[in-house]
Amino acid sequence: MKDSAYWNIFISGQKQILEVIYTKYYDHLLNYGLKLYPDMDFVKDCIQDLFVKLYSSKNIKPTEHVRSYLLKSIRNIIIDKLNKDKLQITDKDALFHLIVDEDELEKKLGANDEELLLLKKLLQAYNQLSENQKQIIYFRYIQELPHKEIAEILDINEQSSMNLASRALTKLRRELQNKNKQAIISSEDLRKSLTLLFMLTNKAIYSVKNQDLHPAWSAESSSL
Repeated sequence: MKDSAYWNIFISGQKQILEVIYTKYYDHLLNYGLKLYPDMDFVKDCIQDLFVKLYSSKNIKPTEHVRSYLLKSIRNIIIDKLNKDKLQITDKDALFHLIVDEDELEKKLGANDEELLLLKKLLQAYNQLSENQKQIIYFRYIQELPHKEIAEILDINEQSSMNLASRALTKLRRELQNKNKQAIISSEDLRKSLTLLFMLTNKAIYSVKNQDLHPAWSAESSSL
């Protein structure tokens, strides 16, 4: 069943289907939320608030893009809660900043020193991108969203999303080639390497010990 079908069931009044939507998208929302504000408990509370709000709302509109709708919603909730609680992100450049354990890189790549060196350089180059460029890379290569949905989340038009992604990839490729004069990196190889970096970052996030990363949520608990 398509996500939009689940959503239509939900807005028709069968709110128990939210449990399915919650289970499917919890990890996506957690990962994105931690990119916006790196506090696990804070983000988990915001996700709970989002689904309680959805359950209680009587004016939810249909959508074909459930994931982007939820990502935009959690973004708004996090920003509103930060403002309400007078919390601030102390270093704006830390947004969407990737931290990858070098031991994980070496374990993943084994004896492939050339690819290991490339990924280390790519990580450094990525973290030098602007916040908007990092967001575009994140949405395209970890969330794998089309530009139409990225534009909806960031409140820009689709062409602007495409242009921003193109400039970000061009900048990454240029930075890598500046660091290694002999390297000619194709767009496809660059995309694969970015995907691997994000995958390793996700592994670090989801392997946090002694954390209940996927707490249960039910429609019944929200109706109490």
